[in-house]
Amino acid sequence: MASFSWHRILYPGLLLFGLSLPLSKSASNVLLGVLYLSAFAGALYSKELRADIFRNCRQPLTAALALFSLVAYVGIIHSESYADGFRVANKFVSLPAIYFLVSVLLQSDRGEEAGTRRAEALLLSFLAGLAALNLLGALTYLGVVGGAAFALPLSPLGMHHIWYSNLNALGLYTAAALLLFTRHGTSARGRALLGCFLLLSTLCILLSTSRTAWFSVVLTAAIMAVVMIKHKKTMVAALLLSALAITAVYRFVPLVHDRVNLVASDLALYSTNRHAESSIGGRLIMWHAALSMAKSHPLVGVGTGDFVPELIAMRRARLIPRFLLEFNQPHNIYLFSLATNGIAGLAALLFIFYRSLRAAVPLALCDGSGKLLAFLAIATAAHFIIAGFMDSLFNIQILRYSFAFIMGVCLRSATTGGRTEGPCPPP
Repeated sequence: MASFSWHRILYPGLLLFGLSLPLSKSASNVLLGVLYLSAFAGALYSKELRADIFRNCRQPLTAALALFSLVAYVGIIHSESYADGFRVANKFVSLPAIYFLVSVLLQSDRGEEAGTRRAEALLLSFLAGLAALNLLGALTYLGVVGGAAFALPLSPLGMHHIWYSNLNALGLYTAAALLLFTRHGTSARGRALLGCFLLLSTLCILLSTSRTAWFSVVLTAAIMAVVMIKHKKTMVAALLLSALAITAVYRFVPLVHDRVNLVASDLALYSTNRHAESSIGGRLIMWHAALSMAKSHPLVGVGTGDFVPELIAMRRARLIPRFLLEFNQPHNIYLFSLATNGIAGLAALLFIFYRSLRAAVPLALCDGSGKLLAFLAIATAAHFIIAGFMDSLFNIQILRYSFAFIMGVCLRSATTGGRTEGPCPPP
């Protein structure tokens, strides 16, 4: 009974954490600290809670996320600046910390039905926080608040527009999963609320002007159609209709048309002057710089936290343009891991995505009740895999926290242990 009492205390904290994630970095950090201190105190006080934690600590992504964080800390050993190394490595420790907290607390809840209800409530709390942020964004764009009416890119609360668009992409997948696979999608009120969220979130992604998010959402949607739609004719029809819709948006929405066409002009500028400042050209130069770092230290990289010092050294040698010194990562999650932590870092990163898909895909192919969590886990992993080619998403707190939170809700022992209505291959 003492274990249940502690769960009743900790669970509202998780709801507040999910609500605060899109709205405030400071609030989410404070809540995370309070939750961990409360869980630690509960484990000391309650033998039952301590037993629950030890019994349920083996979760699908615990080892993968912990390994990724461990590699970053080991990389500090050969860093030029230990302070910079710890600053970067301390970012990544939040991945296993948040995932472990959410997954273990949900997993420790006795009763599958109660655990599912709590998982849905946590996802709804995340959507509520994101909906509040989007409403603020819409009011900002309309000039109701702030003094920059109709200014683009849209970035409410000063959040970077690329972070904002990718966060909304996670919201799209969450709302779609709740609409398709829960009771909220069968009620008129639920369909109306989730539908309004989907429309507003889609509009905010467009107004963010982030081509990274646009491209990643389109590809992720195509992947989800292939994975989730069993009838080939339906799948082909869905893909064709999506292609027509995307073509229409490109043709008739000037914002999208201009942003997409800018890719060609950026590439043309890069081909004539490799040090000219442009979005695509800057990424290409940074990717080349990151590959150069990896070639010089292929196994362990240049060291955790040493990406910026290496860029500065390259600038001194006139190998890169000055404007690249504004960035602390190469806008590529794979090249960042490879450059700073070598093959070991890249392997640890890929292991996270492998374990995510290895746990979720078999459940998505079943006919059981786990499709909600499997759908969301696959969509989240697919988005990070795709968008990771254009941005170092784990370097961004709000996206790193959201990834760990969503995966903690979706990928737990109960959700991946084959407890479904139909036959299902083991994860």
